[in-house]
Amino acid sequence: MKKGMWGVGALALVLITGLSVFYRAQVGKKVVTASTSVNGQELPICSVQTGKKQIAYTFELSGTQTGKGQAEQMLQILQQQEIPATFFATPSWIENHRSLAIQICQQGHEIQGLGEQAVCVEQMTAKACRKELQKIRETIGTVTEEPGVFFRIPGGEYNNEVLRTIYACGSYPVAWSVDSMDWKEYEASELVRQLLQSCTIRDGEILRFHGEGENTGEMVKLLHPRLKEEGYEAVTVSQMVYKDRYRMTTDGRQIPEKSK
Repeated sequence: MKKGMWGVGALALVLITGLSVFYRAQVGKKVVTASTSVNGQELPICSVQTGKKQIAYTFELSGTQTGKGQAEQMLQILQQQEIPATFFATPSWIENHRSLAIQICQQGHEIQGLGEQAVCVEQMTAKACRKELQKIRETIGTVTEEPGVFFRIPGGEYNNEVLRTIYACGSYPVAWSVDSMDWKEYEASELVRQLLQSCTIRDGEILRFHGEGENTGEMVKLLHPRLKEEGYEAVTVSQMVYKDRYRMTTDGRQIPEKSK
């Protein structure tokens, strides 16, 4: 094989296997080293091996939602329960609820990016993904000085091209390991019972809720005291996720690499 062709073949092998990929983050021009795929399949971050009893509450806020009252009530509940949370919000939601977005940040929570509902992941190209990320970062920047480096696509649907683009742009795709199913028309107590029955909570779980769900606030009021009794501490996604020197498991769990 000619030298030039060998180089092309080696590059293709790296792209296919994704065993160890280098990404240059935009913040501080730091080179991030991580293995973000398993057997060639890129993975979003669904949970984190923290070694501590930590969990992250995440709430999605999309432009199609109009229940401002539920979101305000949620902030009160989080304050009462002393829960720092991460809100994944679409640019359109932030633009339509700017004062509420500022309030979220002022109360010690963080706002990260959520893709617009209209985006079809199967048809999303790298160019479209970069444009989406840029729009989200610019919009988040209008309400907080903290950089929005975490990104979630509605429904948790990703493909390799989108995931590689997110990582290459210095962002981190974050999904979840525990879905509250708070959109179901059940009583909050029943939803909590089902969640605890179907899930074995472990360190580093990322819990998914809808920020304006009708039963979401009551669910959190019932769930968090039980997890707190078991020794779990609520932290934000930023406080939990590793940004460097980690590998992924097949279920999207971040495992920190030991220092050599």
